[in-house]
Amino acid sequence: MHNAIKNIAIKLWGMHETHNSLIASRENHTYKVFNQDKKIFVLRVHRKNYSSKNEINSEIKWIKFLNKKQLHVPIPTKSMNRNYLELINGHFVTVLSWIDGSPMTEEFIQSNTSKKYTYFYELGRSLANLHIYSDEWLIPDNFSKRSWDIEGLLGENPIWGKFWENPELNKSNKEMILNIKNKSKSILNNIQSKMDFGLIHADAVQENILISKDRISLIDFDDSGFGFRLFDLATSLLYYYNHTDYELIKKHFLNGYISRKNIDIKFLDLFLLLRSFTYLGWNITRINEKNGKQRNSEYTKQVLRLCENINI
Repeated sequence: MHNAIKNIAIKLWGMHETHNSLIASRENHTYKVFNQDKKIFVLRVHRKNYSSKNEINSEIKWIKFLNKKQLHVPIPTKSMNRNYLELINGHFVTVLSWIDGSPMTEEFIQSNTSKKYTYFYELGRSLANLHIYSDEWLIPDNFSKRSWDIEGLLGENPIWGKFWENPELNKSNKEMILNIKNKSKSILNNIQSKMDFGLIHADAVQENILISKDRISLIDFDDSGFGFRLFDLATSLLYYYNHTDYELIKKHFLNGYISRKNIDIKFLDLFLLLRSFTYLGWNITRINEKNGKQRNSEYTKQVLRLCENINI
């Protein structure tokens, strides 16, 4: 089905009909495509029932603005119908410019150890710039994106699912997590007026950070929306939480951020926990995927470890 949609989209955008390849299929189906001049683009067949037409169009407006501010993010490309977004067989489709670079995976970081902390510093600066520029933007009246606010993270129907209902949790673990969930919600209700809140990437993880000649690029704004800026920082840091040099990674990352924008990090650990909750919810419907059970076990262990380490 997705292949048929891709073939129709290729014609709509005037791309080369034979030179294309699937590069990701976990959420959106994403393809590497070429135009007639052999320039590379990314074609996205968006997953159903996640982002609305208005939300995707809002994302396009936002990243167009970020490009004008010279932040390194993909550039939306119009179809031959002069549309940035097309509906094909019930799926929304968009095309973005291709960004050269290597994903900031652990393997890449380890192979460039002399520059390792520089990359984290620059990532911090990039996220700060994204937040600064977004705050400068006059958001259009019809702009619509999901909200990673208190309800989106800790409400009765969080954006990525009811994490406390993950089948990996036993009764005792579930009760502990529900207790921490309620405490966390109370804390956020008390402090939210003082928290930095605005547009965030919300998924600046290894695969969505590209490095080319020490330049950081951010891709995949599919999960972006309004949220706590600490949530954005926690998303980038969470993977490294158990690394032996986590404190050094965090130090350089935060130094990079603070070099551009001040932020109170008092509750950073709380947001690491909240970010870990989201993955536990996200994986509930994906347990039967390849590596889904192993992933679920890892997410559970991470949540329980954070619950033990964070004093709230």
